[in-house]
Amino acid sequence: MLEVRLSFSYGRREVLKEVEFSAQKERLLAIIGPNGAGKSTLLKCMVGILKPRGYVKLDNTNLLKLKPRDRAKFITYVPQSSIPEFAFTIEEFVEMGAYATRGDIRDALERVGMWDRRKEFVTNLSGGEYQLVLIARALAQGSEVILLDEPTSHLDINHALLIMALLEELKREKIIISVMHDLNLALQYSDEIILLNMGKVEWKGNTKELNSEILERVYGVKARIIEVEGKPVVVAEV
Repeated sequence: MLEVRLSFSYGRREVLKEVEFSAQKERLLAIIGPNGAGKSTLLKCMVGILKPRGYVKLDNTNLLKLKPRDRAKFITYVPQSSIPEFAFTIEEFVEMGAYATRGDIRDALERVGMWDRRKEFVTNLSGGEYQLVLIARALAQGSEVILLDEPTSHLDINHALLIMALLEELKREKIIISVMHDLNLALQYSDEIILLNMGKVEWKGNTKELNSEILERVYGVKARIIEVEGKPVVVAEV
């Protein structure tokens, strides 16, 4: 069980205000909310990139109190996909993620279907392929918790669905927490949702309990959640 309670400020500006929640295996947790809600900041605080007030406890161990190399054994962060600047091979790139923990690089790349391409350069990959390699690097780290910041952003539908199917598989063995911009993917694949708004938890709970009134209050637009072939879909009302 992962337990989180965090606050964070840039100078006098409070960005996160006692954001509190828990997460566990088998329950993919999606963090949603409008732009500027504090979603990416929350992940950076959880992994120790930023220095928040509060705690991130995994089985009662406060990960924020650990040294970065020791923390990496428990929690890892997959940032938003961006174009890599250096021509590392896929294998070299994933190996950098495994440095602190000496994880299994081959197993990580096989999990995302990229082992046979390990000698290719990351600079030649498509956005979707590069996102898979980023996830492989997180897997090679071998940590129990994986945080992902909008893993399907800017991807075509094929790669977006591939990424979500992979996360659905990984949640059986790891705690998976993902910031998600696409509300429909969040509704269809997550088990729990946290809705952030202006640095505070506006709503949290079982995904099936999220309703259109809550979305309208936070996003400021009229919308309905309907079922299409048994799956929830957000539809804007004109």
